[in-house]
Amino acid sequence: MDTPDTTLKILTLGRFSISLNGKSVATEWPDETIKIFFCSLLSPLDLYFTWDRICRSMWNVPVTQTGRHRLEEVIIRPLNSFLIKELGFNPLVAGQEGIRIDRRGIQIDAHGFHSAVVDGLGLLALGSHAAALDKLNRADSLYAGSYLPGMPGKIIESARRDLESMYQTAVLDGIWHSHSI
Repeated sequence: MDTPDTTLKILTLGRFSISLNGKSVATEWPDETIKIFFCSLLSPLDLYFTWDRICRSMWNVPVTQTGRHRLEEVIIRPLNSFLIKELGFNPLVAGQEGIRIDRRGIQIDAHGFHSAVVDGLGLLALGSHAAALDKLNRADSLYAGSYLPGMPGKIIESARRDLESMYQTAVLDGIWHSHSI
């Protein structure tokens, strides 16, 4: 896969936007289903999605040969074309077992948030309170609001709940805890 020389920035916390070199891209999606599918792949909690999970999430049915073919025809091919047109490359990596986004050259705020929380909690557990506070403050600065607010979809809604919980329990409580020690 060819990756761009520039960084693609995707905001998912508090709002959804995609920019390339500071310019908004992908503002007009071919349809809502394609947009929801793409946004489902942005979850920082799952770096790889099986075809079965995607079919269950999108259509409430287990994967079958027909369902996989339908997914390819109705969503993946149009999404691939759209991404190439809008971004100049296609970050989707599809394999026999499932699909993911190749994050090389892509900054996703929710991934940065998740990583900062996990790192901060790990440092807190090791007793590195100053370093933990730095990580948790970084997570706090990245959390601009609910994950993909108002966007439907099982994977998105699950990630939204988990990230909100992470923010409340890990970041807010973790910052307080690291200050009190």
